[in-house]
Amino acid sequence: MATTVTTNWIYPPNWDSNPPEATNSGWKRVEFNRTMIVSGTTFLNETDAIVLDISQLRCNNGSVPTRTVVEYISWKAYGLTTILLEWDRAGHHVIADLSGADQGEFDFCKGGGGGMVDPSGTPDRTGNILITTAGGAALDTYNLHMRVRLKDR
Repeated sequence: MATTVTTNWIYPPNWDSNPPEATNSGWKRVEFNRTMIVSGTTFLNETDAIVLDISQLRCNNGSVPTRTVVEYISWKAYGLTTILLEWDRAGHHVIADLSGADQGEFDFCKGGGGGMVDPSGTPDRTGNILITTAGGAALDTYNLHMRVRLKDR
């Protein structure tokens, strides 16, 4: 038994992680659930694990996004002491520290907000969204739901 991490795509539905082949094919947003379950006695901490690899995505015009905008996050966690989401930039930029709460949500667009924008306008690292977890034990779990807008500049 081990730690199992799965990603289920809500939009694009049933996406297989392969970018579309058409030049002007892609998406404005992606939405997914990421689940981690410790089914045995050993918890494996995630350190800067990739939650969203933007090089696999395509914007509406077919280009690879250079940045993302996090619009919504919800989560449920049991037993973990640390859950940290960051953008992979030179000097990681924190998106949300979900530590210390069993569940919650951040709606960064609520009240007319434009979402939490990746602050780096230059490709100083990948811009991927990363997760770090710690403090887990047997039978611990988290479920993370995110909606992310793609930007090509």
